Amino acid sequence: MSPAAPAPLVPRLRTRCAAALQRALARAASSLDTQARSALSAFVRAQLAADGGFRGRTADGDLYYTMFGLECARALELDLPVEPIRRFVESRLDAPLDFVHLTCLARCIEKLAPGGAPPACGAGLSERLARHACAEGGYHRLPGQRRGSVYESFIGALAIESLDEPLPNPAGLGAILASLGKASGGFVNSDGWGAASTPVSAAALLLLHELGEPVPPKRVAWLLGQQRAGGGFAAAALAPVSDLLSTATALHALNRIGAIESVAIDSCLEFVTGCWDDSGGFHAHALDPTPDCEYAFYGLLALGNLVAPGEM
Repeated sequence: MSPAAPAPLVPRLRTRCAAALQRALARAASSLDTQARSALSAFVRAQLAADGGFRGRTADGDLYYTMFGLECARALELDLPVEPIRRFVESRLDAPLDFVHLTCLARCIEKLAPGGAPPACGAGLSERLARHACAEGGYHRLPGQRRGSVYESFIGALAIESLDEPLPNPAGLGAILASLGKASGGFVNSDGWGAASTPVSAAALLLLHELGEPVPPKRVAWLLGQQRAGGGFAAAALAPVSDLLSTATALHALNRIGAIESVAIDSCLEFVTGCWDDSGGFHAHALDPTPDCEYAFYGLLALGNLVAPGEM
């Protein structure tokens, strides 16, 4: 009997999504004047909770907000009390985490150990992330799913990049992204979703860029069409007002794919600076009363793509 043929190798790809985000944040931080940088730095430091993590909308630290806090701190070159933060993050290593918090854990570990996650820790995180990798490509929030979704595939790519690992089955992910593009031009997050959204469409364009896939002009036109008269980008075609998350993600995607020259830069910059709070942080939008580390991140991300359009 002839030996069985070896299983075909599935191509893998090393992404640069996380590195591109970090460059944009660093550009923004370097563009701030002394007063603005000091105010934002003080705000980020003030978000540290007693348990060592960064707080969100409660008094306790949370891995999600800690990841954003560490991203901002690295861009601003802040000197933080590393050991309490490390203890907070490492206390979550064996905790049951949903996929979003699992990806945040991997990214936090990388930020606290810039040389890479310790081997044992990295191996454990890789195994847990791999449970969410889908047979046909991409990542899903639930283990064992057949097809990935856009948002989870993007944050999964950020996580494995932080662990210095390649993206599995990029061809499969490319096919999934193509199937999730709507006739209108935008993207939905997964099968069965009705309306396209700006953050999901931005993530899809960033993934297509990483995969080396051409981005159809109608996809770019849809994303550009979400900029409102007030300067910012809205979350969906029927959303009447802009928000900072949609604005930051749209700007970053458009800059990465070389289409930011079609954005109304000045009015967009006015919208972003209008989200800047007297506390030094950023609001999600004009009616949001509570700035946090997540929106400090999105404020920096938006500014980083506005102050140096064309730099990626």
